Amino acid sequence: MWDSDNMFLNGPYAPWREQGEAFDLEIEGRLPDELNGALYRMNTSQFYRPEDPSRYHWFDGDGMVSALFLRDGRATYRNRYVETAGLKEEMELGRSIYGSFMNGSATPLPPGAFPKNPANTHVTLFDKRLLVFSVGPPHDLRPDTLETVSQCYDFGGGITGPIGPHFKIDPANGDLLTHDNMDGAVTWYRADRHGNILDRHSVDLGVPTFTHDYVVTPDYAIFLVSPAMVRFESMLTGRPATTWEPETLDTCRWAVLHRRTGEVTWVEASDAFAQTHFLNAYQDGTKIVIDGHRVDQFGPTQKDLESPPPGGDWNWWFKRMVATPWRWELDLATGKTKDSQLTDVLGEFPRINDQLTGLSHRYGYYATTRGAGDWFTDGLAKHDHLTGKTSIQTLDGVLTSPSEPEFVPRPGATAEDDGWLLSIWWDPATDRSEVIVQEAQDFTAAPIARIKLNHRVPMGFHGSWSDATELDAAVNTG
Repeated sequence: MWDSDNMFLNGPYAPWREQGEAFDLEIEGRLPDELNGALYRMNTSQFYRPEDPSRYHWFDGDGMVSALFLRDGRATYRNRYVETAGLKEEMELGRSIYGSFMNGSATPLPPGAFPKNPANTHVTLFDKRLLVFSVGPPHDLRPDTLETVSQCYDFGGGITGPIGPHFKIDPANGDLLTHDNMDGAVTWYRADRHGNILDRHSVDLGVPTFTHDYVVTPDYAIFLVSPAMVRFESMLTGRPATTWEPETLDTCRWAVLHRRTGEVTWVEASDAFAQTHFLNAYQDGTKIVIDGHRVDQFGPTQKDLESPPPGGDWNWWFKRMVATPWRWELDLATGKTKDSQLTDVLGEFPRINDQLTGLSHRYGYYATTRGAGDWFTDGLAKHDHLTGKTSIQTLDGVLTSPSEPEFVPRPGATAEDDGWLLSIWWDPATDRSEVIVQEAQDFTAAPIARIKLNHRVPMGFHGSWSDATELDAAVNTG
């Protein structure tokens, strides 16, 4: 679509511009009686032909929310574009007017202009609203119809600038924990379940490093400072905004921010790398244990930008990234770091049972990239941090390109992995998608239910689950 050579405009990534709803979907197998609620997913679905299709990147696409509502063994589906200011502006003109954030634009932005907030990264039900997170303030949507209510949920005026997409929900009290990063100065926020800002602390990271994700424990918020830099000034001149700069920072360091005092402890890393996404973190005496996925380089180097991309492929650097699961142990008493690769099963989009956010965990789930070729993901993995075993689930020959897996705990469960995994897979033969429901404890067994959608869900990023009680409270009072 628009460019047959750009992987992010074809196959499972190709935009799907139709919006609508479908009721009483076909289900192969049987949904558990207790599985009632909504699975929300963010997808990236470019609405208009990009200004330069060869520069288009997966991260640039317009945000579309997909919602699967499960109730009494039946399934309903809705999808809808997030009505961002940029998309509405383009709709008035009938064409794309913004270039690529990741790969730059052949036509630099005019002075004073800013890139479009695509609202395409993460979505959650919070404060009885459906909030979409990306590179600016969250968008506020109705949780039932997905209608955009506001382009700026500002936490009661407590946050007016852009905040990161990887918020955390404190399992102890439902507080939302998030951060922003303006030119390397990070501010961390704690908001109660009604969106009121309770705490904020700032730390100067020293460089405009890429802090897409971070981790928390009951006492700390932890940020990685890596050679991956965000250069907004480059984007304004038509160059990629994210670059790999070992000449600016030749190794990594961790900023450990105390959540109550704001005091910062710096811990040096052993080498240079970038995180893609973190799984979780927890405290163990004077140590902080962090699990997540890392790559050796994120973004092109300054030298790369001095010559045309290989073969004219602006996304070549992304295709070469290989994310591996790692563990870092930060000793606050000694200031030293111990790190190790956890498994050779490569992958992305790690998730846990969110009830253990900031607490000790045993299991992690993620999408595998064992040999996906053009389509990035090809299965799901469950890693046991106690035994070191990694189990793999594939639907080879039938479905591929699974999304990030969402863990839903069984009501009343006492075991960490007692629940279900929900993920969206693509059927290349029909160009349609299915929502797969697995028993997390019987991870390698056949799915217990396959929900057939009547269209393809474009490959997206992150999502969340809301149970029926939470959803009903939001819909009935929102």
